[in-house]
Amino acid sequence: MLRGLRCVRCGTSAEPRHDTLGCSRCRAQGVPSALVADLDLTGVDGPALWDEWSRRRPGLWSHRELLPVEAGKAVTLAEGGTPLFEAAGVLVKDERRNPTGSFKDRFFSTAVSWARQHGAATVAVASSGNAGVSAAAYAAAAGLESVVVTTEEMDATARGLVRRFGGELRFGSDAEQRWAILRENSDEWAVLTNTSAVPVSSLWVGIEGYKTIAYEIVRDLGDVPEVVAAPVSRGDGFMGMWLGFQELLALGVVSRTPRMVAVERYPSLTRALREDADLPPVVDDPGPVEATSISNPQATAMSLRVIRESGGTAVACTDADLHRAAERFGRAGVGVELSSAAGLVAADALRRDSRLSPADRVVAVVTAHAANQPGTLS
Repeated sequence: MLRGLRCVRCGTSAEPRHDTLGCSRCRAQGVPSALVADLDLTGVDGPALWDEWSRRRPGLWSHRELLPVEAGKAVTLAEGGTPLFEAAGVLVKDERRNPTGSFKDRFFSTAVSWARQHGAATVAVASSGNAGVSAAAYAAAAGLESVVVTTEEMDATARGLVRRFGGELRFGSDAEQRWAILRENSDEWAVLTNTSAVPVSSLWVGIEGYKTIAYEIVRDLGDVPEVVAAPVSRGDGFMGMWLGFQELLALGVVSRTPRMVAVERYPSLTRALREDADLPPVVDDPGPVEATSISNPQATAMSLRVIRESGGTAVACTDADLHRAAERFGRAGVGVELSSAAGLVAADALRRDSRLSPADRVVAVVTAHAANQPGTLS
């Protein structure tokens, strides 16, 4: 079923790879772009497959037919199967319920499963928090070593969890040096599960895990929402969800796809849309940012492509915007990491600008639990 990889920008095909350098053709043109899985769905009976999925216990690996690892070889901690419910005026896709408290567990279940299947001994990741914790947890479950490259700003809770899971912490002087450390050690570490080349995305196989969020939204809603809004940094989850909706459309399970809305801390995608750019620009760093999960000053061509293909948009926000939205979620009993309040910020902005109709259903993807970033709680 896996034909290979394809570039999300130019469509060039490639063989499945362990690196995260993206499409060589686009990079040569000065527009770094990601590679994602190219599945051959010919002959798949979509309605029958959907019916089969509906009879299984909810979870990521209940969708094993469209994932690139044999289910019997999966490394799983019972991730996925998270609820969809209404709160604060939006439909919340509650990814806090995953084993380490974030949606990163979908990525690392598939990525670490694939790494172990291909003989890797060590999983390496650059992270400010959630990804590192998840990578270390799943590596531990797989019996693999893990290395998390971070900076001194990493929260003490995240550091403690990485170490609790047996992971090794290495520190760069800043976010950019983390990528350099990954590149310098790529031969030793074998599988780099997130990007070592900026601004590209992470390992294609991990992105496949995020498709299951889209499957679950359609299952629980019984339909496709008009809008899906999510916090976006590199856009791995954003692209994964879009791939999932596209697959359901191709299989005849749904008749349309949603508008995808990227919520960003820096207005990189916002500027790219306004300027009709191929590659989102680097935004000048305004100083310390509390919403560290979406703190990259340059977005990816991959995220931009999702927005354009889906007819969506980007919404830039401030830490203050996120705090207000997180407090509203809190008053509804939903404790979210600061960046995870982004979907509510987007819904408010779109309604204020009359870009939503009263009947439009907005799914806000809550990517992580408030307890994952205790330093922002006051």
